[in-house]
Amino acid sequence: MTAQRLLISSTAASALLFSLAAGAHAEVSADAVIDGLKRQLSLQGMELTAESAEMRGNNVVLSGVTVSPTAADDKFTIDEILLEGVEEAGNGAFTVSRAGMPAFSNVKDGYTVAFEGAVLEGCYIAGPEETDPIAKGGFCRNYEVGGLTIAKSSTPVFELEGISIAMSPYEPGGTMDYDVKVKDFTIDFAQVEDPKAKATMGELGYETLTGRVNVTGQWNAGSGDASMSQAIILDDAATLNIDLAVGGYTPELIAAMQEMNKQMQEQSDQAKGLAMMGLMQQLQIANISIELVDDSATGKILDFVAKQQGSTRAGVVAMAKGTLPFALAQLQNPEFAAAASAAVGAFLDSPGSLKIAAMPAAPVPVAQVVGAAMAAPQSIIGVLNIKVTAND
Repeated sequence: MTAQRLLISSTAASALLFSLAAGAHAEVSADAVIDGLKRQLSLQGMELTAESAEMRGNNVVLSGVTVSPTAADDKFTIDEILLEGVEEAGNGAFTVSRAGMPAFSNVKDGYTVAFEGAVLEGCYIAGPEETDPIAKGGFCRNYEVGGLTIAKSSTPVFELEGISIAMSPYEPGGTMDYDVKVKDFTIDFAQVEDPKAKATMGELGYETLTGRVNVTGQWNAGSGDASMSQAIILDDAATLNIDLAVGGYTPELIAAMQEMNKQMQEQSDQAKGLAMMGLMQQLQIANISIELVDDSATGKILDFVAKQQGSTRAGVVAMAKGTLPFALAQLQNPEFAAAASAAVGAFLDSPGSLKIAAMPAAPVPVAQVVGAAMAAPQSIIGVLNIKVTAND
């Protein structure tokens, strides 16, 4: 098993915790709570089993819990999970004031995954007759996921300090705000298995890479409007800022996605992807922007390419500035090609920031974008009003 598969397995364990963020209203029965968790995980393509579930006052203790993707061999077993303050919420639903998973570690194929545990607060477990797709899938007020370490022969390959998620209460037709922080992480490229990747990162001066991710967003369940701002920060390298706003992300669309996931659990990833693309065509793009803010990575990459070609940084930049207009000419949009070439050239001359943004005058249906891409790809620039700018 590779480090990537181990990370996927640990993510499956986290998915179980996230599903616990679902709360409570029905006469409390440990078996009914387990059934609710199984329903929620099935919507995420996961299976859950537990050797035992017992009531201890108003707490539920799950022992020998196993969670795994339904179409994969990877599975994770957790000795014990404690659900505190479990109360009935009516119609077979339950609320959980606090859900805790203890720290654990797993060793396989020379890799060790050590997880520091997690705590979720304000959780909801939907009843069997729940029709609201958001309530059915489960949610909670706060998530605090502890650190994660993946080590090879006791040497850490990947270390994550933790993840915190805060969400405003969900009300049908209301607006939800969320704030996600992926805390400091470190990747040691000296320990990766791919020798080419290891050598390249070493040449670039990134034997280790540290960073963090911050995400904020809002979703209006009534209108289906959703927005998100994300910053992926890589220390002494670059920051990638992603902002987007879409329409049409309605509860009905979420319900359709849940049903598709349930029906296609045994299908290939390609088949699932095609089905998801079909559903996504119901969305409308309001705006999307991707901005790269340099923090020395651009210069290091240019120097690396220059060394590979036996040239200099100035020579590489000149070559890129000379060939880019010809490449962009294929888009058959001279105005865009000139503006984009000028922006990229300015960024390469003096790396600051480079942004590509789609800002249509009115939201554009994804189906229209897909149709344009199939019929006349160059027309997408006008359809989405795409602009490229540098060093703003």
